Amino acid sequence: MRISLLLLLLFTIFVGSGCKKNYSQIYNAPQGQAATIYPQLLLDSTLSVFVAAVNRVPGLKDELSSSGLFTVMAPNNAAFAKYFASSTQYKKLDDIPIPVLTQMIKYHILKWMLFQGNFISPSADPTLNLDIYKYETRAVASYFDPTLKKGVFYPSKMIQVYTPRFFSYYNVTSQDYTDVFGPTSVVNTQTQMNVMGATVIKKDIASGNGALHIIDRVLEPVYNIAQELENNTEYVDYNRLLKRRFLTYSYNAAGTKAQGNNGDVNGDGVVDSLFTRSYLTEPNLDNENPILATKSQSFTIFVPSSTSFKDYLNTKLLANFYNIEDSIPTHTLLLLYKSHLVSTMDWPSKVTSGLTSNYTGDKVSLSRSDIKSIKMTSNGLMYTTNKVIEPLSFAAIPGPAFFSPTYWYFAEALIRTNLLSLLSSKDGQFTAFVPTNAAFLARGIYWTDHPVSGPAGFYRKVNTVETAVSIAELTNLVGNHIIMNNQISTSSMQGTTDKFYPTQNGTFVSTANSRVTGPERDTVITVTNPDILKSNGYFQGINKLIWYPDNLYNIVNAASTSLTAIPQINPQYAKFKELMSFAGINTADFINSTIVISGVTGTSAITSAITNRKFTLFVPSNEAIIAAQVAGKLPKTGTVTPNTVATDALRMQVISYLSYFFVPDKQAFTDGAITGTFPTRKIQTASPLVYAPLTISYVNGTLRLTSKAGEIATVDKAQPAKYPQNKFAKDGVIQVIDNAFTSQY
Repeated sequence: MRISLLLLLLFTIFVGSGCKKNYSQIYNAPQGQAATIYPQLLLDSTLSVFVAAVNRVPGLKDELSSSGLFTVMAPNNAAFAKYFASSTQYKKLDDIPIPVLTQMIKYHILKWMLFQGNFISPSADPTLNLDIYKYETRAVASYFDPTLKKGVFYPSKMIQVYTPRFFSYYNVTSQDYTDVFGPTSVVNTQTQMNVMGATVIKKDIASGNGALHIIDRVLEPVYNIAQELENNTEYVDYNRLLKRRFLTYSYNAAGTKAQGNNGDVNGDGVVDSLFTRSYLTEPNLDNENPILATKSQSFTIFVPSSTSFKDYLNTKLLANFYNIEDSIPTHTLLLLYKSHLVSTMDWPSKVTSGLTSNYTGDKVSLSRSDIKSIKMTSNGLMYTTNKVIEPLSFAAIPGPAFFSPTYWYFAEALIRTNLLSLLSSKDGQFTAFVPTNAAFLARGIYWTDHPVSGPAGFYRKVNTVETAVSIAELTNLVGNHIIMNNQISTSSMQGTTDKFYPTQNGTFVSTANSRVTGPERDTVITVTNPDILKSNGYFQGINKLIWYPDNLYNIVNAASTSLTAIPQINPQYAKFKELMSFAGINTADFINSTIVISGVTGTSAITSAITNRKFTLFVPSNEAIIAAQVAGKLPKTGTVTPNTVATDALRMQVISYLSYFFVPDKQAFTDGAITGTFPTRKIQTASPLVYAPLTISYVNGTLRLTSKAGEIATVDKAQPAKYPQNKFAKDGVIQVIDNAFTSQY
């Protein structure tokens, strides 16, 4: 008796005010009501076939006569008559094998005792739990996967109960319901309860241990999405490739223990270990009741028909990858499968209105004629379509990289750096200079599925040690190859005049003579796979990586100390580097606005403390600086002797002088696109703060500078080997000029 009272207390808390009748009232079984649900079924002659089915299921009669709590959705005799008339397998109850009948009948029995009020208002707070429409039934069946010979554990099957609240919240129309459950299915406005495709025609028949609702259709347990893929011949190729590439198994200890002696899932007389199946595309495809936070989750999947998928597989996938399935890159298949998945259960009107977004973030575009069939599974809606749904990235610039064994490194890098969505945007205009896999390998970057340690990814050898390429480095590198807001064809690259284009990461590339130039001015990059026009721009295949540039300081500081050194590195910056060293300028001075020399504080003025700022650095040539030093107009350094002895005052003077060659917030190239008078980083007056100006002009095809004192300097393009121009840096560009502007010293 104490147990019954405890159950009474728990039930009262569970159902709350939504119940039609109080449990204590029901338990005394007033006239016309039975003490338990089984005899209550006997009171209605229209349920005789259902009662006969219950009697055939081992132990179920006793279970329904116990003190447990149940909700029974009982099909009436007319429902069974319709079922047997339409069934191709079973024409009477005795035709149904006991295991099949057991699952079918238990699928109509829900755990706990739920009346209409509990279904219509599952929470007293109308803003909460709006997605409660799935309820646990008594139907449980593990599954034997014959492919890998593993038993799969499943919890109880879920059944869906639809109410006006559900239809309203998810904007499900009556036509949606008919489209999914067939032309004979009608939304019931009287009882306000529909169970899958059935209508509740009589509700809230109470008994001592349960609630009885009569429905007009026999329900068969539905598969979940993964099971439907497994058992429908329409999806053979789609499912085979999905399982082969993206399915994993994990041992389910709790499920194995819970099955007890009923765990012989393959019928060989031995109790089996059970596993959980998980898919990389969406782990919960084989889950009866996925939970998102504290709420039930359902999915939508669009599965191409057998003909559609087979045609796509043969003509677009295998044809590009040696007719070998294992050669199709994982990222290509993963994007393809994810483009067919939606994280919510979207009914037909939402799908055909273009309001559905898939796992790749793309809008799904389907007309009603594209949909071959619709089926409700236990964990979501399943559409069979007459076409394959490709991610937008396949039709956009990244597309060729996903369908070529030559460029798949770049495709993988786009995914890992989260730049794929940017480059797939249909609203933008882009050019992607896409390097081959061989170009990555030539710079020591390779992909491995099985590194010495760590996950699969991009690696390089550093002092013989395999080291992962960081996402930050990979992002910088990929960004060098993406041109924003410009569609560049090879015909526009054929001229002899350099054209300069900003990249996605803020650096530049230039084109001329049908070639592409990046930060490494002496590296010839050739377009080897030209002018693949996609929906948002050009895919240009190239033979080398556009390497990411260093910052201004490191480029200048890397200059060869000796003009006779072999090899020479940035030789034209050597004398400028000596002056930097004389002044005590280091990396920090290119970041901070204040420096300290031997306790004396002064203003650096070369850069500001603002991060991510860009500059043009005009570096006087070695010849110009040497001439000024010989003339005694600049401190003598290096081979110009005797070297000047540095003092704090001289250092500060040189710092101020060198700052005149930095023009902030402008990147002036030899194309003359930027002209005018601009402030440098040399402070002219401290209060008010005024910077000394420098004028940039473009005269007869030559970039010209005019100092504040009227001195003239030019940027010489005639001898690119001796005077390299347009040197791209992470934080700007370097131009070599032929005047040291000694007036500013």
